[in-house]
Amino acid sequence: MSEKPGELSVNVNVNLPAVPQAEDEAPYSTGLSYGLWCAGLVGACGIHRFYLGKVGTGVLWLLTAGLLGVGQVIDLFRMKSLVRDANIREGRVAHPRQVARGQAAVRQAAIGAGEPGRKLAAPLNLRQQLLKAAMSNGGEITVSQGVMATGRSFEEIESVLNKMTDKGYVDVDNAPGTGVVVYRFPELVTRP
Repeated sequence: MSEKPGELSVNVNVNLPAVPQAEDEAPYSTGLSYGLWCAGLVGACGIHRFYLGKVGTGVLWLLTAGLLGVGQVIDLFRMKSLVRDANIREGRVAHPRQVARGQAAVRQAAIGAGEPGRKLAAPLNLRQQLLKAAMSNGGEITVSQGVMATGRSFEEIESVLNKMTDKGYVDVDNAPGTGVVVYRFPELVTRP
């Protein structure tokens, strides 16, 4: 590929570790951990800790009846984070900070890494994405349009739009004829 004078060609390859994100592929199961925790209620305190690779504290829980039950109860509320930490330690699930660093590297590469003075543009938050989508649709948006514009779930979009309605930023109405719920941003409405 030939370059013309004054043109700069930049090729960037970003190699991120292949780390599964799905809970199905993780070696430790939250459901099984809760099941083993329940076994502690009949005297086998700490079995869930052995399963999660925490042998030292598993022995402690077994010998002290789950630290007299207090540690066992605390583990009930911390089970998801205990399982996540065990999966991260096993190397089968990426730590959230690793994922964020990898995404930032990809974004930086996409906008032209290596160009001096060029800063990474901050990504739009969900509310800004919804505003932008509504603006391009005459100041109105439905939940389905919000999902299409942001790639988020229906529940998440509806929750954010309802919170914006509660704060008074958005009006809610039904579309004539179809009855579909429409969220209107009064400052952005361009239709009569």
